[in-house]
Amino acid sequence: MNTLFRFWSFFLRANFNRKMYEEFRKLAVEDARAGQRYGLECLFRFYSYGLEKRFRSDIFRDFMEETLNDYDNDNVYGLEKFWAFLKYYKGDSNRLKVTPRITKLLEKYKKEKSTDCDSALIPLL
Repeated sequence: MNTLFRFWSFFLRANFNRKMYEEFRKLAVEDARAGQRYGLECLFRFYSYGLEKRFRSDIFRDFMEETLNDYDNDNVYGLEKFWAFLKYYKGDSNRLKVTPRITKLLEKYKKEKSTDCDSALIPLL
């Protein structure tokens, strides 16, 4: 499955197909629930890089939904990818209607570069 998840993550950025995306999302979430996170991490990379390439408001809403689900399951990978998307997105930022809950979560964290982990979100103390 990992090869398929990686394929979908790259392929759908340039060749979006709704049915393929829905299957990708469904299987990635199912695998994550079973303890296998690689598919979900590929999905988050698709969201982050794919939305930079071509913004779709419905996919952005899915990105927020999965980010919150990931956070509610005690993971911050989705929140890190969401933060990175907001930081590097070069399109019209007025199109980005971020939910109040994600805004609040992001305010609780700050981005710090370290030698160990370049993309870790570190809680503010």
